[in-house]
Amino acid sequence: MTQRRRNGIGSRGVTRREVLRLGATVAAGAAIGPFIATPGHGQTFNWQRFKGKELFLLLYKHPWVDEMVKHLPEFESLSGVKVKYEILPEVQGRQKFTVEMTAGAGGIDAWHASMHVEKRRAWKSGWFQPLNAFLEDKTLTAPDYDWGDFTAGARADVTQPDKTISGLPTFVDPFVLFYRKDLYQQKGWKPPKTMAELEEQAQKLHNPPGMYGFVSRGLKNANATPWAWVIYSMGGEYLTKDGKSALNAPQWVKAMDWYAGMLRRFAPPGVVNFNWYECSAAFMQGQVGIYYDGVNFANQFEDPSKSKIAGKVGYAALPAGPAAHVAPTFTNAMAITSQSRNKEAAFLFIQWATNKQNAARELLAGVGVGRVTPWNNPEVKAKPKMPADWYTAYLESLKVGRAGLPEIIDVTQYRDIIGVAIQKAIEGAKSETVIAQAHKEFQELLDKTEK
Repeated sequence: MTQRRRNGIGSRGVTRREVLRLGATVAAGAAIGPFIATPGHGQTFNWQRFKGKELFLLLYKHPWVDEMVKHLPEFESLSGVKVKYEILPEVQGRQKFTVEMTAGAGGIDAWHASMHVEKRRAWKSGWFQPLNAFLEDKTLTAPDYDWGDFTAGARADVTQPDKTISGLPTFVDPFVLFYRKDLYQQKGWKPPKTMAELEEQAQKLHNPPGMYGFVSRGLKNANATPWAWVIYSMGGEYLTKDGKSALNAPQWVKAMDWYAGMLRRFAPPGVVNFNWYECSAAFMQGQVGIYYDGVNFANQFEDPSKSKIAGKVGYAALPAGPAAHVAPTFTNAMAITSQSRNKEAAFLFIQWATNKQNAARELLAGVGVGRVTPWNNPEVKAKPKMPADWYTAYLESLKVGRAGLPEIIDVTQYRDIIGVAIQKAIEGAKSETVIAQAHKEFQELLDKTEK
């Protein structure tokens, strides 16, 4: 098996009170199936029942994968199951997955699914093996696995409209706020609690060309993920209750006015072409005061060899909007293919890969997870990798997490549609005009693909 270089993010321990508070929030969420087991009986579980089987995994390049594969010999020794795998970049991996599944060859037993892109497409195609029965089977699910230890948001992200569970969450990436802690301290400020306060702080920090107040993604398609926070915060939805486009609601125009307006007024020149890389680079070079994006980008900010602002970055949950306090999340999961000839052996593997011990390992390697208890693991707390407020921001964001993209078959096409609208609005087009066109194109897409 090939050892891959790790490129993840760090973590720092939190107090028992914080974890208990998060746990209470998770418990309050709608549990999808009665799968919490009693630890203590783990010694009776038979990990060797599929000894001699061989599995093939298709894995997308990801920090969680890079860490997980280091420990595969442990699973092989524990189970007697041989594991082979291939790691590909996400886009290339999805293309290969589609080709293999369309051909019906049955060569892929499990894969690291991007639920924010593949959830509905693979479900509609019948490519997910539902996991409900496996999770309920005490001979297949170890007593200490604890399905209820995953956050409510993570469980929702892997659950389909028909209540089938399509995967076991591996990595949940919430969007969080990054800000110049040193500048905030000089001004006596605290992180913004509302969008209005964020806008006010960005305006006061804005002093080009030395300092720009705010940045977020402007580039088509890439901008659809940070946009999710704005539209949710304004009270907008992607779909009506009967599955039609909801883009013609007034909240969409208000959201466009805010997002495009912030980038026009306070972002560096050329932001219309900024993906996460350009945003992160501008922030790390000390050119921007406030930035928000996926939490997994944070480790580079603390690396003095890459960042001019190492040690000067503050982290916080995104502020509340007029209608809601939400953090868009993007979830990956280990899933079993419906064509696998070794479904039960594959389930042993994916539950091992996502158990509490491996979640703690991921945290120690600097990769966030969607479970609750590993964040308070004593070893994790003893070896902090990131500032304390990064930890708090991550956990607070998980509590208000919500899937960041519409759960439709052609997510990529939606991202293109709204992405073009955002770009045009940044360039000066009227919000009403670009939203009306996006609504028309989105409804046409739904009519074509969601039958």
